[in-house]
Amino acid sequence: MSKYFRWIRQNINNIYRFLITSMSIILITLLFPNIGNFKYEYQKGKPWMHETLIAPFDFSILKTESEIAHEKDSILKEFYPFYKIDTSVLTKNTNKLNSDLNRKWQKFSKSDSYKKQKYSKQSLEEDYLQFKEYLLTNLKKIYETGIANLENDKKELDFSKLDFINKSVNNLNQIVAANLIYTPKSAYQFLSAKIQSDFPSSAYQEFIQDLNIDSYLQVNLFYEASISEEVKANMLSMVSNSKGIVDAGTRIVLVGDIIDDHTFLVLESLKKDYESILGSSKSHYLIICGQCMLIISCIVLLFLYLRNFRKQILHDNKKLLFILSLVVLYVALTTLVLQFPTINIYIIPFALITIVVRTLMDSRTALFVFIVTILLTGYLAPNKFEFIFLQLTAGIMAIYSLPRLERRGQLVITGIVTLFTYSIVYFAFAITQEGNIAEIEWKNFMWFSINGLLLTFSYSLIYIFEKLFGFLSDVTLIELSNQNHPLLRELLRQSPGTFQHCLQVANLAEAAINQIGGNPLLVRTGALYHDIGKMKNPGYFIENQLGKSNPHDQLDFDKSAQIITDHVKYGVKIAKKHKLPQLIIDFIETHHGAGKVQYFYTSFKNKYPDKEIDEEKFTYPGPDPFTKETAVLMMADSIEASSRSLKEKTPESIRNLIDKIIDKQIAEKRFQNADITFKNVNQAKEIFTNALINVYHARIEYPTEKK
Repeated sequence: MSKYFRWIRQNINNIYRFLITSMSIILITLLFPNIGNFKYEYQKGKPWMHETLIAPFDFSILKTESEIAHEKDSILKEFYPFYKIDTSVLTKNTNKLNSDLNRKWQKFSKSDSYKKQKYSKQSLEEDYLQFKEYLLTNLKKIYETGIANLENDKKELDFSKLDFINKSVNNLNQIVAANLIYTPKSAYQFLSAKIQSDFPSSAYQEFIQDLNIDSYLQVNLFYEASISEEVKANMLSMVSNSKGIVDAGTRIVLVGDIIDDHTFLVLESLKKDYESILGSSKSHYLIICGQCMLIISCIVLLFLYLRNFRKQILHDNKKLLFILSLVVLYVALTTLVLQFPTINIYIIPFALITIVVRTLMDSRTALFVFIVTILLTGYLAPNKFEFIFLQLTAGIMAIYSLPRLERRGQLVITGIVTLFTYSIVYFAFAITQEGNIAEIEWKNFMWFSINGLLLTFSYSLIYIFEKLFGFLSDVTLIELSNQNHPLLRELLRQSPGTFQHCLQVANLAEAAINQIGGNPLLVRTGALYHDIGKMKNPGYFIENQLGKSNPHDQLDFDKSAQIITDHVKYGVKIAKKHKLPQLIIDFIETHHGAGKVQYFYTSFKNKYPDKEIDEEKFTYPGPDPFTKETAVLMMADSIEASSRSLKEKTPESIRNLIDKIIDKQIAEKRFQNADITFKNVNQAKEIFTNALINVYHARIEYPTEKK
């Protein structure tokens, strides 16, 4: 049993990579549709490039979306929404009017305005009964016609286009003109105008005003949403999605025939039925097996690229997980969008893959991950060739438009470039397929615009991916290399000489990396922080002594060496405390490698030739550089420090010093773990030589003014 556990421990990384790869393949397979794949590719306006196609079975010809929409609009013109009269509203307001009318009439009959009419007592009673009957009769007519709050109902129906409604009274329906239905406002205006016409005297007008007839007019005709929607759905369900049938054995298209609108529609209908039948047949599991093999093929292509060109990514579990997660995410996003017919697949910002991967890794990896993702999602997309062609051109242009992400404004430019690429390529496809500009689906340009806009949000995604997977982007490097960073300000305050040394090393290393290839921003940032450990004992380092006495004169050689080597350990501690990325910490750990503090080591041997020496006390903790950038920093650091001790800073002495230092490092095998060649080393030597010659060039001596 222990043997198996030992094997697992030894191969834990390989097991992890196998598991996340297998899980990715399974997830993508589950996201793929469980239908067959139509084996013919075709485009409207292009010739049929396959053998003569004969209908393999009977199938219906599907209508276009515009045809279906037109038929639905025609049917809806015959649809009248349902309203129901609530009879209790009339009873309630009639009772209220009877009560108020009796009370207010008695008050009105005693008023001066009524007495001026000189009515008899008998006439007063007749007037009251006549006016009461008049109000109740007209109120009943209004309520029988119906009062509806149409303004609120407009949220569900457009009454400006509505001619009739279904009115239900005591479960009896009748179709009435919509313009005959009252609103509370129109009912009040109608009743007020009628009273004024039939009872024109000022006395009655005062009475009507006091009565406030508006309070007896309430909504009694209510919209029946559930019944209306049910009837509407039943009417729309009568619209057929097909128009005609193609019998089995019917010739559909000949070799070389141009695919016109009708043929394209027939082919689309056959494709839909063919894929549906194939997916539900006994071959269902065979189809899934085939899809799985296609997915595995794409993943294998990705792994072959990583194995041959980016082994460091393949062996980095977090980076591999990031790439596979990105692929799965886009397949899932494509599957989700295709579930909504109203949303076009071109809204998905596929070019964002190139931006994110290019920023966090490199452009070649970005392109390859992008291609693999497009191959997988292209299987799901309609018009596969058009989709893949569009995405590839847009993705490649996105890479070219963003060589290095340093400012958020660059993403806006990339979004605009991507939008123009999509638009131009799609327009080219459209005019070749339609042959008529008027037939182009201009709505797709709206989706391209949204796509380009979404690319501008990649800045936030890059930050999220950085934190989740431990990446270090150029944006973060720019922030860290800012000399106003708190840690660099602290280095300047405590160790001004060390800070100036770091600046000079950063300039040398950046110039060399620019020439031999690598990440100049990374090496510059690493150089600025490589000596932050000297803040612990700044006075023990010569660049900070400024002519003062050397404290090492009072110490033993091994103690002095211990203080010097400890600046590496302390630098790592400070870096972790301030949460610097591991890639920057690598520069702190490797800038001396596993070399010796040569000055104190040689001094100890010279003073105590017969004494056994503990070499560990004089050795830096390491490790040696393992990247091109860390190797160049080691060279630049040693050269810059040693050049300060040159008595004569001539081109010859500088060149000899650089050759001596770097050749010694090569002899000690300091660069054997770094991906740097002898050609790179010679190029770096030349860069360092020219840079230091320019720094220490001769200056004329200014004459003093005679008094």
